[in-house]
Amino acid sequence: MTRNDTYIAFMMDHAAGNHPESFALAADLHVALNPDGAETADIWSMIGGVLLESSDIAETGGTVYAHKRVQSRKSGLSAAGLLAQPMESLKWRRGLLGVQYASAGAPGTKFMKLDPGQSAPMHGHGDLEATVVLSGRFSDGHGTYSRGDLVLGQPGMRHKPSAVGEEACVCFVAHRPNNFWRIFQ
Repeated sequence: MTRNDTYIAFMMDHAAGNHPESFALAADLHVALNPDGAETADIWSMIGGVLLESSDIAETGGTVYAHKRVQSRKSGLSAAGLLAQPMESLKWRRGLLGVQYASAGAPGTKFMKLDPGQSAPMHGHGDLEATVVLSGRFSDGHGTYSRGDLVLGQPGMRHKPSAVGEEACVCFVAHRPNNFWRIFQ
């Protein structure tokens, strides 16, 4: 489901520190679990370093502040902390259409669980959604994804995720937090 150009832009933004916390956590999980994701992140970080070294800031002695993803997070969450959390201890709630969700602890994040053979309904996305498979596998009509895979649901694309195999599929799902609704909470 992820177009190559969308993946490249997502990982480039991650290396530059441009993501909201929700997407930064998704990218960190992908990098931690997927060797290709780690390599992509390393390449974009190296390119960013070369560009900074050759920029006017470096030539004029200006101050450059390094992006520190973990320290800058309001929730204090990290990929390592999310991966260490036992999934069975989460407070899973079944949504209207049967899919189970649990809070991941940061705005714009949640865990999603599909039992073996279970499907989510066909749906699309109005904005970018990042999904990282933590355990199990799922297929959505565009591909089959396993542990560490990053699936970027792009606006307008439709899919129907279904768990594949005998194991439940647990994913970390991130989207841009919608600050408008926070005024009513």
